[in-house]
Amino acid sequence: MKNLRERLLRYILSGRKTPRGNRERVGQNLMILAVVLFFVFIINFIIIIGTDSKFGENLSAGAKAVYQTRQTLQAKRGTIYDRDGNVIAEDSTTYSVYAVIDKTYKDATGKKLFVQESQYDKVAEIFNQLLGMDTAYVKSQLQQQKLKQVSFGTQGTGLSYTTMTAVQKAAKEAGIEGINFTTTPGRSYPNGVFASHFIGLAQLHENKDGTSSLQGSTGLESSLNSILSGTDGTIVYEKDKNGNTLLGTGTVTKKAVNGKDVYTTLSAPLQTYLETQMDAFQAQANGVLAAATVVNAKTGEILATTQRPTFNASTLDGMTAQNFTWTTALYQGMYEPGSTMKTMLLASAIDNGTFNPNETYTNNGVTVYDTTINDWTVNEGRDAQTLTFAQGFSLSSNVGMTLLEQKMGNSKWSSYLEKFKFGFPTRFGMSNEDSGSISDNAVNVIMSAFGQGISVTQVQMLRAFGAIANNGVMLEPQFISKLYDPNTSTTRVASSEVVGNPVSADAASQTRNYMVNVGTDPYYGTLYAKGAPVIQVGDLSVAVKSGTAQIAGDGGYLTGAHDYVYSVVAMVPSDNPDFVMYVTIQQPENFQISFYATVVNPVLTEAEQMKDSLMATPTATSESKGETSYEIGNVIGKAPGEVAQTLRNNLIHPVIVGNGSKIAKISVGQKDKLSANQQVLLLTDQVTTVPDMYGWTKENVKTFAKWHNLKVSFKGSSNGRVTAQDKDTTTKLKDTKKITVTLGE
Repeated sequence: MKNLRERLLRYILSGRKTPRGNRERVGQNLMILAVVLFFVFIINFIIIIGTDSKFGENLSAGAKAVYQTRQTLQAKRGTIYDRDGNVIAEDSTTYSVYAVIDKTYKDATGKKLFVQESQYDKVAEIFNQLLGMDTAYVKSQLQQQKLKQVSFGTQGTGLSYTTMTAVQKAAKEAGIEGINFTTTPGRSYPNGVFASHFIGLAQLHENKDGTSSLQGSTGLESSLNSILSGTDGTIVYEKDKNGNTLLGTGTVTKKAVNGKDVYTTLSAPLQTYLETQMDAFQAQANGVLAAATVVNAKTGEILATTQRPTFNASTLDGMTAQNFTWTTALYQGMYEPGSTMKTMLLASAIDNGTFNPNETYTNNGVTVYDTTINDWTVNEGRDAQTLTFAQGFSLSSNVGMTLLEQKMGNSKWSSYLEKFKFGFPTRFGMSNEDSGSISDNAVNVIMSAFGQGISVTQVQMLRAFGAIANNGVMLEPQFISKLYDPNTSTTRVASSEVVGNPVSADAASQTRNYMVNVGTDPYYGTLYAKGAPVIQVGDLSVAVKSGTAQIAGDGGYLTGAHDYVYSVVAMVPSDNPDFVMYVTIQQPENFQISFYATVVNPVLTEAEQMKDSLMATPTATSESKGETSYEIGNVIGKAPGEVAQTLRNNLIHPVIVGNGSKIAKISVGQKDKLSANQQVLLLTDQVTTVPDMYGWTKENVKTFAKWHNLKVSFKGSSNGRVTAQDKDTTTKLKDTKKITVTLGE
């Protein structure tokens, strides 16, 4: 053990140096450490310069976070106009007041930029006078501790530009600094109650970055949101050492792309007049839901549309009214149309050669399968009578229309319903459109001849009525007349879109003549009352038809005294209609047939007086440098209905071929620049029969023939559109090798 201690001691003492030697060793070690640290610093410096990061953190980004602030540069939402350039909806800015109370907030010269305690009373006085705030509340907000700035609740938000500038002026005159404002985008609807459900609302939605932007929530504002909204940009500001934003240092790093302006087909004067007359009509009848729409018969343009109850889009008044609903009656909410459907039944029977106006029948009821169908006159207790089929139409005889339908047969009548495109949404451009439905039940098919056992939407009925008014040519309902892109100063202008030809021009013309009798026949006419036609438009002849439809409930049809959907359609003038008007009212508290005169007569009279401007191409102008380009993109595999709606919103005419759920092929390239009103085929993944090619371009006929290895022959015009084809739409496509089509101008 002793030897071990001696060896250890000798080892320790063996390295012992003199004080001078120890100092030299320490100096050497410090020098080596300094060199190591220097090289560590150099290596880190090189890494930082080369990678702009340390410990996984981006150093430039960190510096920018300290000395820069990034803000959203909001895009301007597109303005909505009527057909002549009158504003329907436009962006507006509201302001919110706040006060800086941070006593360290000064500029470079030391000037105080905050509200000083000695000024609290004056600020309270200004806010009381101009904003209606309680002075005690204002001072309590200003006296809060440990805050840099304070706001002033709801009374301090949503301020107009006029109010904001008045507060600014008063504060400046009082020598008060620190009263500032934030801006908030808003949407202005200057016309108040003006097609409110159809136009809809755009409201503020909070974005992920904490900013707010306008988004369409209902109606056209929602359906065309992608067109109206644009794309926000970004602006970067410098900050001082205290974190205060340095005004005037803003740099736009991403330019905002403003939304497109939408010119609708609505006429502001006619729409305003319709609103007034609908108020009077609803005051008389007080329906659960009343609606009215006026359409240009020759173009399919919707000129005016409204419903009751409605709301004021500017003040939002009316949303708490009894029976108020967000459903837009024009294209949402399916119902059984009742006897106005007899218009299409009569046109089909004439077109099919089934209708003999002088043939007679007795309206004492007809039994089909297990259902007995009676006339309304018999149900009221009147004696059965012998009628001609022409008289039966004027009297709105269910028995007569049932007998006509049976002469055609369910299959033929069903084919006409398909030609009128019932059971399918119009896809005219509005979101969440209902489709209606057609039953394959034999009794329901028969009952659909007089408007029961089938469900429709108003826009479907208007499309079908349009075919009767437009000599058999069916047009797609339209509500966009033009799109204007302010970013490129380019436009896309709409034109009419033909979507079918369910009946001949002669059948449509004869049908309108029989509709005239509905309003003029003093004995059989259901719209002739108190010695005169109910519907009168000056001295013009008017084609009319009324309807009364039961309302289906959980256990069958409702049975209340007014549990009906009452409706009327009018086409004026009857020989060559300019306008079609359709009015419905559901479950009114009080109803008389004469009530229709309150809304239909003055509105159609006004329309005829405005005929020159309403029938002309919309006059709204804006400087244009050409047509806005549009590409369809990749739509293969997508739902055809949704794609069709998007295309129509961009003024493309889609043709859906087949009834599949996905698009299999399209007639244009994904990157092709599509012209406004260009017709595009959307081939679905299920096509079993030859499609109705009426209105197709020659090029699209060739494309379809190529897709299905068909040999096609053309007759008639060299470059017109299809007016006829030799294969019926019931023909199996797999059995078809050749097809001949006739082209016309």
